[in-house]
Amino acid sequence: MKTSSIIWQTLFVTASFFTTTLGADVCYGDLGCFTTDYPWSGTLERPIASLPRAPEELQIKFILRTRSGPSDGQIVQPGDRAALQASSFDGRKPTKFISHGFIENGFVSWITDMSQAFLRTEDCNVFGVDWGSGDGSMLPYTQATANTQLVGATIAQFINLLMQETGASLSSFHLIGHSLGSHIMGYAGDRLPGVGRITGLDPAQPYFQGTDPVVRLDPTDAQLVDVIHSDGGFFFTSLGLGMYDPVGHLDFYPNGGIEMAGCDQGLFDYIALNGGIYEGGREFVACNHLKSIEYFDDSIGATCPMMGYPCRDYDRFKDGHCMDCGSQGCAQMGYHADQYAPSAGVTNLKYYLNTAERSPHCVYHYQIKLTLGTSSSADDMDGTPEISIITQSGASTGYFEITSGSIKLQAGNTYQYLLTSPTDYGTIREVRFRWDYNWSLLNPGSWPMWFTPKIWVDTVQVMAGESQQRMTFCGFNSELTENVVMGLPSC
Repeated sequence: MKTSSIIWQTLFVTASFFTTTLGADVCYGDLGCFTTDYPWSGTLERPIASLPRAPEELQIKFILRTRSGPSDGQIVQPGDRAALQASSFDGRKPTKFISHGFIENGFVSWITDMSQAFLRTEDCNVFGVDWGSGDGSMLPYTQATANTQLVGATIAQFINLLMQETGASLSSFHLIGHSLGSHIMGYAGDRLPGVGRITGLDPAQPYFQGTDPVVRLDPTDAQLVDVIHSDGGFFFTSLGLGMYDPVGHLDFYPNGGIEMAGCDQGLFDYIALNGGIYEGGREFVACNHLKSIEYFDDSIGATCPMMGYPCRDYDRFKDGHCMDCGSQGCAQMGYHADQYAPSAGVTNLKYYLNTAERSPHCVYHYQIKLTLGTSSSADDMDGTPEISIITQSGASTGYFEITSGSIKLQAGNTYQYLLTSPTDYGTIREVRFRWDYNWSLLNPGSWPMWFTPKIWVDTVQVMAGESQQRMTFCGFNSELTENVVMGLPSC
């Protein structure tokens, strides 16, 4: 995190030397005019004013990949009708645009990988957007944010050309952007009323969070705007690079949207995992921010759903309160999110889910509810309850803690827990239950030498989030001594 802090402090110090005068304007022919007037600058969120640089400086280009074209793609320049006509683009098929963010270009490996994943899954056209081979995405950051407006305008102009030349339908376009690329796609969508879909992969936070909707990605930019938030900590305290505020129709918060599973490795671990100093260093500095790309890429060809659950906040979700999809319904994060588009006018629907540390990132979510029985001889016991799941095939899991550490087990109470697993257990045949008694050396009255620690077990309920199947297992108010296993059959 120290490396990240140095980079971003340098970025903002450098940016301070590149200010322009408030109220300045610039026009670039058919791409239109741009301004530094409010709300584009002069606000707490945007204290420094910049105008986008000229198109010839940005050198924007599109890399087209199709199933019938060369694997390394075909370069099409904006407005080049001849190159478009000579390409393998087919307007009858759906089209994807993918944009990188800050200090990258359109030839980065993740855009190539995502393009190939799309083509394996569906017969479509995929354009990688390159606005970094010139200096469009480079330092200072304030200039890069200004340049995103011109990139969005160029994409919109190019899509209009595609529709004019090939008859492609506006609703068939899906625009995907990471970080600054998310807002680029928002600018493009703003100029293309009725464009089918925009997916924001951790939209950039600095200079965008808290701004007027015209400045950032928002739900009016496409028929469906779905967003994955993976690095939403406040920038000045947590160095979060992505937005936390909901900005789409569907906003997904994997692992709470701030700290991602698998992003707690050291630099040398990342280098080893990613096969090189550049990729490893990049992952070390911006692991949370990059996870949104990995999640979406995974979801394209996933064999298991990355299901998100409607919930008030992540703490409540972690406690297992939000497994019921309810009236809002659940939604899959990533590629299949378009199957869960809300009714007209409904926006900012928030969904939570957990993920695995590495690909495949999808996990299955289970709500576990333990209800203790009652007895005239029941006392409160400090302990840790655990269960093991037995599937229909007879396979058994290890033991999982129902609670996070030791709790006070009181007769008649119900205790709840969220369990995640890379395995779909299907219909569960039996649950096995045990508990560990926790006594204190400083409290002689708790020492088990004076009595036999025991509780009474009534039921264990399991709800599978992905299937919404509810299963109940009965202990029939049976007495259970510590460290003794009780089998609870389905009832």
